[in-house]
Parts: sequence; structure tokens; C-alpha cells
Amino acid sequence: NLVLISFSLESSSGCYTCTRGKEGEKERMEDDAEVIPPVEGLLSQKLNRRDTMKENVMALPKEARNLLAGGLAGMVAKSIVAPLDRIKIMYQVTSAHFRLRNVPGVASRIVKEEGFSALWKGNSATMIRVFPYSGIQFMVFHKCKTHYLNKHDRDQRIHGISPLESLMAGSFAGVVSVICTYPLDLTRAQLAVLKKKKSGGIGGQHPFVYVLTSNYKNGGVKGLFRGIFPTLLGILPYSGIAFTINEQGKRKIQNVFDRDPTNIEKIQCGALSGLFAQTLTYPLEVTRRRMQTIGLVPTCGGDAAVNALGILKMTNPDAVNHVPQNSLERKRHTPTMGLTMRRLYAEQGIRGFFKGVTMNWMKGPVAFSISFTVFDIIQDLTMRRLYAE
Repeated sequence: NLVLISFSLESSSGCYTCTRGKEGEKERMEDDAEVIPPVEGLLSQKLNRRDTMKENVMALPKEARNLLAGGLAGMVAKSIVAPLDRIKIMYQVTSAHFRLRNVPGVASRIVKEEGFSALWKGNSATMIRVFPYSGIQFMVFHKCKTHYLNKHDRDQRIHGISPLESLMAGSFAGVVSVICTYPLDLTRAQLAVLKKKKSGGIGGQHPFVYVLTSNYKNGGVKGLFRGIFPTLLGILPYSGIAFTINEQGKRKIQNVFDRDPTNIEKIQCGALSGLFAQTLTYPLEVTRRRMQTIGLVPTCGGDAAVNALGILKMTNPDAVNHVPQNSLERKRHTPTMGLTMRRLYAEQGIRGFFKGVTMNWMKGPVAFSISFTVFDIIQDLTMRRLYAE
């Protein structure tokens, strides 16, 4: 019946067209064109919207474009290395001995106990933090770089800024970005050591919101910045060295080969900067993580962050140096940096300050190379379009 109806409709339509002649057929085609736009029209509309979006981005001030490019670069880099970062934090805050060959087993146990997505536990907090953190860092650095270049003579500007200027600009950029985003970093570190619940929330709240608000309720504004002192001490050389090696490496390539560095060369410069910067400041990073997570999980025993997942069976209690009964977890006030470092040394000796550094040698260069390279690519694209206009 449907076929007959369709056939009759087509037949009636054909008759109607014949009676109206060419003018009627032309009007019907125009009506159909209004209802169903051609494919070319849809493509042109999409292209126009894309061009409009690009124009809106290009209309932003240079600082805003650097903020956007830096934020996107940081998000890409952190998402790729997030599983390694979580495992590293779990070891940093416990007394369990770190061995690189055990990392695959740790990852597989996390997947088994908590699910595959648990490898990115706390990554939502990282994304919320890293966009403003990385964006502010790149924006402030390039603002300082422009400030220094404006002080140079015209002939000196082609050689870029000096290593000392790169160090000062990078250090200042790191300090500003840390102060602006530290409560988010604290929340991310605490989420990394807590076991993921199947319900996906805590007390009906999203884990990120719960941990962030709990820090404020328990310690006020000061509770949101627990452990910031070693962070600032570490970020001064960390960010300064990273930006200096990356900036001076690209500058050296330009001077020697009389061309801009390729993407591969940018990746190499970023990897080298990350390797040196993270290795030199790693003890302060371990201290910072300890201060951020004290009171959440024990540093040793069966309930420690690593052992809570069943990753390490404490068959040999003598393998861990136990701390006195008046441990820092029992104190209500926030432990100082000195107390945290003394306790870490008492537990594990000097090796405790470099626990997981071999993982950082893999993760750090990858993250830095991706971050610096993605930023340069986005910046080159925007600048190329501006020059074209």
C-alpha cells in the first residue's frame, strides 16, 4: 500500500508539474532548494564559521593567545603522562622501595582493583589546574621576554634574550603560576593517593570538589596552600632552568644553522630542559608531595597508598624504617618543611629524596618536549596567519 501511495504521489506530482509547465517546475525546485540546502552550501557555512572562530582568536591580545596556547599545550602533555605521574606520587608518599621494573605490575594492579580509568585518577583536577598553570607560565614568560627584548638595541634583538634573562623570566613565570593554581595542585596530589570508589563520588559529591572543600574546611585558606613553601623553592630553579635550556637551545640552533629549529629539534630541546630541571629539583618535589598528603594515608604498613592496592605485601617488616609513635599524622597542625624532610630521611635515608626519579627521567622529558613543542606549533600558526593578513 505504501508503494502504491508513493507511486500515486509521484504520478500526481508529475502531472501537476506538466500542467504548470516550466514555470511551475522552476518554482518547485526553488522551494526544495530553500528546504534542503546543497552540500556545497553546508561546507561553505562550516568553513565560514571556522574562519570566524580563527578571526576571533586572532583578535585576542598577544598575552591571551599565549595563555590559550600554553594551556592547551600543558593539557596535552599532562594527559599523556598522567598514568606514570599517579604511580610516581603513590611511591613518593610511602616508604615502599621503588623499582622501575615494578611499575608495569603497579599499573596492572590499579587497573584490576579500580578499573582502567583509575590510571588517570586525579587527571580531571590536573586538567583544571594545568590549563591556567601552563597558560599563565607561558604568558608571563613571554611577557618578560618581550620586556627584556624592548630594552635591547635593534641589532641585539635578533639574538634573543641572554641566559640570565631567560633564567629570571622562567623563574618569575613559575612562581606566579604556582601561586595562582596551588590549591588545585594540592587537590590533584591528594586524589592520586586515595583509592577510587566504585560509586565515583564521596558523600554524594565529586571527589575533586569534596577534597578541595575539605581542605578549606579543615585549614581555611592556609589549608589550601599546605606545602607551598617547598614548591616555591623548587619552582624557582625548576622553571628557570627549563625555560633557559629550551630558549637558549633553540637560539643556538638559529645562530648555527641560520634557520628556525624543526619540530624534532624543538622536542629535543624540551626533553633536555625537562631532564635537567626535574632532576635538580626532585628532592623538593618529594618533600612537597609528603606535605600535601600527610594525614590522608600512612607512609608505611598495609594501609599505605601503594599497599592499599595490594601492590606490595609487607612480608619483611624490617625493610621499612618505622617512625616514632608521635608521627606527624597525629599532629593536627600542618608539618613544617624541616620536619617533613627529617622524617623522610629517618625513614629512607638520602635515597628517599630521589624515589621515582628514574620514572621522571622518562616522564619529564616527554611532558616537557610535548608541552614546549605544542606551544610553539600553536604560536607559529597564529603568527603565520597574522603575517599573512
